Amino acid sequence: MSMRSAYSGVVAPSAARAYLPNMVRAASIPALPGKRFNVGDHRLHLLHDPDDRLQAVLMLIDAATQSLSLSIYMFHADTSGTEVRNALVRAAERGVAVELLIDSFGCSDVPDSFFRPIAKAGGRYCYFSSRWRLSYLIRNHQKLLVIDDQHALVGGFNITDQYFGRRGDQSWEDLGIVLSGPEAARIAAYARELFELSEDGGVRLSDLRRLILRWKPGSGQLRWLVGGPTTHLSPWGLALKRDLQTAQSINIAAAYFSPTQSILRRIARVGRSGKVARLILAGRTDNGATIGAARILYGYLLKRDVRIAEYQPRLLHTKLLVIDNACYIGSANLDVRSLFINKEIMLRIEDAKLAQYLRGLIDTMEAESEVQTADSHSARINWISRLRWSLAYLLVNSVDYNIGRRIKLRLAEQLKQRRLKG
Repeated sequence: MSMRSAYSGVVAPSAARAYLPNMVRAASIPALPGKRFNVGDHRLHLLHDPDDRLQAVLMLIDAATQSLSLSIYMFHADTSGTEVRNALVRAAERGVAVELLIDSFGCSDVPDSFFRPIAKAGGRYCYFSSRWRLSYLIRNHQKLLVIDDQHALVGGFNITDQYFGRRGDQSWEDLGIVLSGPEAARIAAYARELFELSEDGGVRLSDLRRLILRWKPGSGQLRWLVGGPTTHLSPWGLALKRDLQTAQSINIAAAYFSPTQSILRRIARVGRSGKVARLILAGRTDNGATIGAARILYGYLLKRDVRIAEYQPRLLHTKLLVIDNACYIGSANLDVRSLFINKEIMLRIEDAKLAQYLRGLIDTMEAESEVQTADSHSARINWISRLRWSLAYLLVNSVDYNIGRRIKLRLAEQLKQRRLKG
């Protein structure tokens, strides 16, 4: 893959702005698609339909008047990508401070010329971690759009036709949510700082670590949980672990499922206690190794009465966790890379009505899935499949874990050197 450098236009990043009253906020953007919920001082729009996802992205960009930050893993030069790119250009032309952070690996096949019109219009874009060093192993897997410090969209979907229902049976099943309210301003400041750290095309590992460790998720109904390389559990991983520890019910739809043993044991505990522990996992995906890595765990979970179903209608890309009344929606998979290595963002929402609705959504997904039983799983196992799944688990999990260990060892050494100098 070719080396890429950052490219900036003439517009400086905007400063954080005072948040507007509720009446003004509601009038600042057209009615968004999707199912609406009110949680505290915030309005939420859940985006499940693929066209709703695209329309929400375009509507938010077109509504921006002051600032716009988009952090994305994949942004392709296809029909959907061109529509979103052109919307960003229009925003920059009308004076909006546009900042686009794209991952150099996720966008490795997209020519730099595709994004240059954004800078020509006065916006800025740059590539995350494009230098060949240890931090290059860390990807910006976040999917986050924030406008005017007032509205923030987060989810699992990238900016390509496949995520907006335009690739037929090769389209992805996915989910997103728009938050309108005070918490948008907090995550906007975080997005701006990450953009500034990435502007030279090669963000430093120590800078990423400081950004994550300084982040305060808060303690309210809505919490932004970030992830990435740290010497300890990131806010995303720590919140998940705590919720699973006390869970009475677990409902998860996960595109990739190869978690740590501690998370696996917590899920099994709930199933073994006779309470609901349900997993909707991929029956179809773009990477067969991830299905094998999940299937090697089925026997352990099924013996402990965890319900498992493999989703069939479309490729599964959803990242949704409902643990009691705590709902997680965002970019992170349930695998080691998402838990400990990549830059991730999840929105945790504590709300009984939303949790009930999302459990109903998972009910619908389960009805379209193939239920896995101990008998059906045993019938599928032979020495070849067991070997294949074991190798897939090692590839998906252990290799990434070893990469994570190298990162953590380097961080520990940096801390030791600083203490000695201090």
